[in-house]
Amino acid sequence: MNQARRNILRGTVSTAALSVAVAAGILRPQQAAASSTRSSLEQTLRALQAGNPVLTSAIRVNAPDIAEDGASVFIDFVCALPEVDALMVFVDRNPQPLVAAFQIAPEVVPALQIRIRIAQTAQVWVVARSAGQFYKAAKTVKVTAGGCGAGVN
Repeated sequence: MNQARRNILRGTVSTAALSVAVAAGILRPQQAAASSTRSSLEQTLRALQAGNPVLTSAIRVNAPDIAEDGASVFIDFVCALPEVDALMVFVDRNPQPLVAAFQIAPEVVPALQIRIRIAQTAQVWVVARSAGQFYKAAKTVKVTAGGCGAGVN
């Protein structure tokens, strides 16, 4: 069995997110296999916890104010910071807050479009690592169920 394929399937980063990144040209196939290893992601998350991200306006998060179906919420984000090598998406009230993590090649503009699942009304955080420092931006998305507010405080 192909070990790289097994690593991707076992990794904490979803294969759907990786395939979107590969198709968009953000990751090369060799980088996709490397970025899915647990040690790489764990090191980034450990550094993130120690780094205390700074709120910035250089990351623009576009998401709907109200999502009628939390199972599929389209978001896109652009980062204008220099030397971005990692992007992470968190949803603070989800059972698993880390939604996606991306290793970015130096020659790629850090701009992504993805669909995510949001369990209830929450903030969507995008965290970027730029030149060894962490920066963050957020957008609140209200999730409704059948036209009624769900999970509002």
